[in-house]
Amino acid sequence: MSRSNVAYPYPVLAASDVELRVDSVEVDGRRQELNLISDREQVVALHHVKKQRWSSIILQVTVTVRGDELDEGPWEQPDCVAILRNRKTHVRRSVPLDPCGRGTWSGEVEMYSDEHVGRAELDAQLVARVEGVEGRVIGTALRRWTVDLEAKRPTKERSIRMVWRDFTDESDPQLSACPDSPWLVEAAGDEPTIFLNTAVEGLRAVLEGSGGGAEKAVRETLATQIASEAWICLFNTAIYASSADEEEPTWPGGWQEDVLRRMLPDVFPDLSPDDALKEALQRRTGGHGGGDLQMRINVAAGRQAMRSKKITSALRALVRIGDAGKESGV
Repeated sequence: MSRSNVAYPYPVLAASDVELRVDSVEVDGRRQELNLISDREQVVALHHVKKQRWSSIILQVTVTVRGDELDEGPWEQPDCVAILRNRKTHVRRSVPLDPCGRGTWSGEVEMYSDEHVGRAELDAQLVARVEGVEGRVIGTALRRWTVDLEAKRPTKERSIRMVWRDFTDESDPQLSACPDSPWLVEAAGDEPTIFLNTAVEGLRAVLEGSGGGAEKAVRETLATQIASEAWICLFNTAIYASSADEEEPTWPGGWQEDVLRRMLPDVFPDLSPDDALKEALQRRTGGHGGGDLQMRINVAAGRQAMRSKKITSALRALVRIGDAGKESGV
């Protein structure tokens, strides 16, 4: 089955058999450092190009079909194309790759400065003659790459800032409007932030403490609850930053896209990322399924925060402490 879960009316390769790799990057003919390319994260980080006037970026790519499945299937004359797409600028470019051995293709994919902002997606497809029909897609890379013109490091993980503030301080109207709240999540702007209230007695001591036993159980429970609420807030904000037309959704980029790509597989596990985003957008705007969507988001947020595991662990620790107290007569 393909990565996108599309059902083809003819045999196709398993997605796990098709690997896309970025081998090197050049900016205006200058080879870039390899530490800007992450095979594990499938990201190329090119934040530094914003500081210079560049014309083109060349990605040297390789696509490999693992195992012998390509030889065993009913495919004739297989070819491979790399697909570069920027959703913000609506640019989509297909580049034929050159065969360099059975089951391997390589080539150069060029990006032009006047066509790209933010992030571009790099994908690969195998096409062949199947049952006498030319140009049929028989395989898609298991994971697409991201060429990020804003990232300093090649990683998809972005941290959430945590800031301690006194919510009773009236110099900050946003926080002082909720003086009794132990925490608040701000999901606006380029960097989401969790504000923690120093005016709540004991909160900082517990969250930053290192004690074990009951203190540890309370600390893990609080941290899990904060993380769960943060993921729910970030997801809902990210959905409102997205849009969709009849053909495909528009991913919002930045941390909002990171959150969606991380959580959507748990929100709609049977759908591809694009289809899951479309489904979430339809439920948000269609006036139906909103309750089910929020329940799904809550479950996905709990998984991100490892809520079940941590709360179960905390409860077991408290039970052990209680049992030990009974045995000692305390």
